[in-house]
Amino acid sequence: MRRVLQPDERRAELLTASRAVFASRGYHASGIGDIVKRVGCSRGTFYNYFDSKREVFAAVLSEMMTEVVGVIEPIDVQRDIAEQVRANLERLVSAIMAEDVLRVLFSEAAGIDDEGDEALRSFYSGATQRIETALKTGQTLGVVRAGDTRLLARCLLGLLKEPVFQARLYNEPIDVHALSKELLSLISGGLLRPLQH
Repeated sequence: MRRVLQPDERRAELLTASRAVFASRGYHASGIGDIVKRVGCSRGTFYNYFDSKREVFAAVLSEMMTEVVGVIEPIDVQRDIAEQVRANLERLVSAIMAEDVLRVLFSEAAGIDDEGDEALRSFYSGATQRIETALKTGQTLGVVRAGDTRLLARCLLGLLKEPVFQARLYNEPIDVHALSKELLSLISGGLLRPLQH
């Protein structure tokens, strides 16, 4: 006999199932029937927690965004900064590389509708602001060069996102440690050797 779940447990179960369904089938090919079948509950139970497929998708997106941004740890200036940045990059790449996050955030969320696009903008805005805050702190401490922190944050986000996105696009494995190492090298040393003028 199946144990009766508390409301927050049931909601979490529905979210987990929805996440798996959206990641495996895509948003448009998924239905509420797929979600309730995976959980083993009725449609009525689903509607006790979510008004629609769109609403549960928004909740899945929000959960994923919180997870991705949540892996970044504040820098402790008393410890080796480069090592902490490398560890943050590695955690971030690992979080983004999760198969369901890759599929939903990079493939499914864009272009669903205005709400989906707004949720994605919110994610990128939050991630950019978090990076920008870290850059400003680094500038204050003298470990980050002067520059437009908003543009730098967007560039850094692109440096992180694009290799992961392309690995998914070409169905290639990605070495999280190697990517994090290259990103740190690029961030700390730049790309070009000093040029002659």
